[in-house]
Amino acid sequence: MSVNTPPATPAKRRPTIYEAYLRTDELLALQTPPEDRLHPDQLTFQVVHQTFELWWKMTVEMFQQAVARLETGRADEAAQVLRRAVSAQGVVMLALRQLEFVAPADFLVLRAGLGNGSGADSPGFKAILRTAPDLWDAFAAALEDAHISLVDLYADPHAHTALYECAEALTDFDEQFHIFRAAHLKLAQRNLGLRAIGTGGTPMPALERTLSDLLWLPLWEARDALLEKVQRETGVVYGDAPISGHGHP
Repeated sequence: MSVNTPPATPAKRRPTIYEAYLRTDELLALQTPPEDRLHPDQLTFQVVHQTFELWWKMTVEMFQQAVARLETGRADEAAQVLRRAVSAQGVVMLALRQLEFVAPADFLVLRAGLGNGSGADSPGFKAILRTAPDLWDAFAAALEDAHISLVDLYADPHAHTALYECAEALTDFDEQFHIFRAAHLKLAQRNLGLRAIGTGGTPMPALERTLSDLLWLPLWEARDALLEKVQRETGVVYGDAPISGHGHP
């Protein structure tokens, strides 16, 4: 070999079809490399929260699909896609569980790197809150088109099965989202204490008050109205609740 001949450049490995389709090179480069991490569990923290964002991205798209189906009179198909959105939250909850294995002292190291960052800044979380009213409007319009109130839908679920399944899927999602928020709060308390300031500067008591927030309150109020309706019609009082002279329409 001539002294002036440069060394041969190793051939670059071509990604497999699987790697190219899933863009794994890009995906696996999204986490901080080991030499730059504040703590080994920074990988866990990033992967868990990136998992949230991916599944919430899917959730928002499922919401949008459900809206489109409701607007075109396909409530049965809307119910199916909403059930998928509910199921996706199970994956989110399993991912959250991984953060419970991080010791409080180690979490404080991770928190120092996060600074004033907050889960409330999550684009996926905010997108769900932003999309939820559109989904409710589409469902409410479908009820109106069917000439049935939410309370009457629950009073006779077999009369409009597809709409009832939509209502229950929405209730399931609201419940799961509420449980996630509660679990996220308990995780913060587990790692920071009951009186600490949470990430983003929000005190724990203020975070606790957010647990009263629901995405679709009318679904829960419908249960109260149904109870009142049954008590008025039957005269049977459940527990110490009085029989109301009026209920929801």
